[in-house]
Amino acid sequence: MLTRELMGTALLGLSWVTAVMVALDALIDARSMRQRLGEWKTTLLQGTAVAPELAVHEVEQRVKQLDGDEPALVFFDRKHVSTVTGGAVTVGGETLEVNGAREAEVWIDEATRLAAASCSSPSMFDGMNTSAQGAGGGLRTVRTSLRAGAPVWLVGTKLGTKFEARVVAGFDPRTWAKSRLTASIGIMALSLAWAGVGTALALWPPAFGLVSTGGAVVLIGHFLGMTPIAMAAREKSRTPAFGFIRGTWKRSGEAASLASVTP
Repeated sequence: MLTRELMGTALLGLSWVTAVMVALDALIDARSMRQRLGEWKTTLLQGTAVAPELAVHEVEQRVKQLDGDEPALVFFDRKHVSTVTGGAVTVGGETLEVNGAREAEVWIDEATRLAAASCSSPSMFDGMNTSAQGAGGGLRTVRTSLRAGAPVWLVGTKLGTKFEARVVAGFDPRTWAKSRLTASIGIMALSLAWAGVGTALALWPPAFGLVSTGGAVVLIGHFLGMTPIAMAAREKSRTPAFGFIRGTWKRSGEAASLASVTP
């Protein structure tokens, strides 16, 4: 028979299992970011692209039509492809010939990727809407690149005047890593503190009194709410080479707009 005591103990246990698992997952991300930042102290170079097109990032998306009174489209990311085409980059007073290492990543800032994925005109919407007809929907590729004159940050190995790049970024990758490190630490603190406060309240005498019941509500909120928060943080910890674009377009009269984006 399920008693209030048994149910309360089970809730307490589930909440702490969730808290510990979320904290451990966030700790993995935090350690990864710290490792990157430590490595970049000696492997990160900043320069300016000279090559006409130094690197390309592509996201293949499936596009489908949404049911509703107004035409609307939804996009799902299918594949992320980084291509370091290579070429000259000036670093200080030196010119390096950059080549892509195996599985090199191209990092383009989120704002640029979202702008490339946005709807620029009603005719663009109509063309995409036509391609999305049918059960399977349509496909499109969102393409961004680093061209001549763009500031670039390189992570890799320098061999004389040649550079084998593991990461070619259009922004300082340290800012991204630091923000994700801070977020991971915040997730760990939030999860443990949330469960801790709920536990303290739930065990407040008398058992199943007003304060104790309030603690149970806090623990239920932690159990239901902490996992989605942690999953969203985990998605943000994907490197920009694999960051989601997704998105939704809506067509209203003569106006087409990017109504919502879920990066």
